[in-house]
Amino acid sequence: MEALTRVYNDHPKTLLFTSAAVIRILLAIAWPALPDLLTSRVEISTAVNSFKRLQEGLFLYDHGLDPYDGGIFHQAPLFLPLFSLLPSPQESIGRLISVLLYTALDLFSAELLCQIADSGAATQSTSYTSPRRQRTWRSISVVAIYLFNPYTLLTCLGRPTTIFTTFFVLLSISHACQARMATSAFALAVASYISLHPAFLLPPIGVLCYDRVCLQRISSSSQNAKPTTSKANVTIDQHRFPSALQFAFSMLTTYASTTALLLALSRLLLPSWTFIPSVYLTPLQLPDLTPNTGLWWYFFTEMFEPFRNFFLGVFWLHMFSYSIPLSLRLRKQPLASVVLMWGICCVLEPYAHIGAVGGAGSLLCCVGHVFELSTAHRYTFPALAALLYCTLLGPAFHHLWIYAGSGNANFFYAITLVWNLGLFILLTDTLYAVLRDEWECERPEGKGKDVRQI
Repeated sequence: MEALTRVYNDHPKTLLFTSAAVIRILLAIAWPALPDLLTSRVEISTAVNSFKRLQEGLFLYDHGLDPYDGGIFHQAPLFLPLFSLLPSPQESIGRLISVLLYTALDLFSAELLCQIADSGAATQSTSYTSPRRQRTWRSISVVAIYLFNPYTLLTCLGRPTTIFTTFFVLLSISHACQARMATSAFALAVASYISLHPAFLLPPIGVLCYDRVCLQRISSSSQNAKPTTSKANVTIDQHRFPSALQFAFSMLTTYASTTALLLALSRLLLPSWTFIPSVYLTPLQLPDLTPNTGLWWYFFTEMFEPFRNFFLGVFWLHMFSYSIPLSLRLRKQPLASVVLMWGICCVLEPYAHIGAVGGAGSLLCCVGHVFELSTAHRYTFPALAALLYCTLLGPAFHHLWIYAGSGNANFFYAITLVWNLGLFILLTDTLYAVLRDEWECERPEGKGKDVRQI
């Protein structure tokens, strides 16, 4: 025990990463049927990320057939050559190798979270410095929450392809925090190529990247300023920022070029362009109404056909309607807008699953310095209790509906409504805390006082 304590004090990240990898591998070895069991769970696998559906598409691809002809496979084409290099997951060695691949992705994602937490983007921007910057969570704590989060752990063993989406979204955010515009746009384009909804992160990530570029200019101007330089001259140098329009155009061009390149590579692998409607129109048109943890499937099961397209547009417009307003309102705290927008996408996406919540919830801890504002005055505890309640009862209600036959679809949909309500309360409380922190920065005399709208 003393040796473990000494290792943790000297190399905490190494111990956490090693422990997380060992737990995942041991679970896959000790219970060989567990990965296949989790793969079939509706809380983890959906119509657009299922590992089983990937295997069906891979079988058709290996036999020279178009995997998108059957209407079952709805995932990005570039997954096919990647997974064709691995042994069949029906064998023990193939199952273990697939778990190792997803474990490596989890570890890489955790490292990106560590970089985001260490960047300081949550507490400082060009026009804002949080009065609670000394209370930021340690990056090692954020990493631990991600790696040992039960949602992340179960998703790793269930092996949905949206783990790749989580990795590339975190890669984009990490590079934006480092003011690397080109690689940030490239990573976000890859994430959007895999899953359509990360495209809504382009405005907040663009604002974040631009802010970090400007902050770098300020830092370099301050360091290069001569001692005899007047304060007025330094102020002028600090405001020599790149043009916002030129920066936005460059990022959009990089994003669009990467997307076009990925689509062209996909076309080279396949005999036709049929993958575009199968991959990208499936979340837009929602033809597969397999139950999941989201809000869409039951609503459109009950929807009359003449109104279907109208409400599909309303649902997608509702999700998009948060992107630009959050980016503008939280322009002083751009990382907070990215965190909140990703959380909204994970809740409102057509084929929702718990793996996305695990990634977004861990990223939420990067703004942990404001949590005291939400836990003290808001509804964080009831929301967390509701999420725990749904985690335990959700599988039970699904079993009653599908297997026991003693319930109906309302059983499972009711528990998913409570689940999404808890997530929305957490996001709302975080938004309140972020705005309150900004307000106290502007009005220090109001710290600790109640705020009432008149």
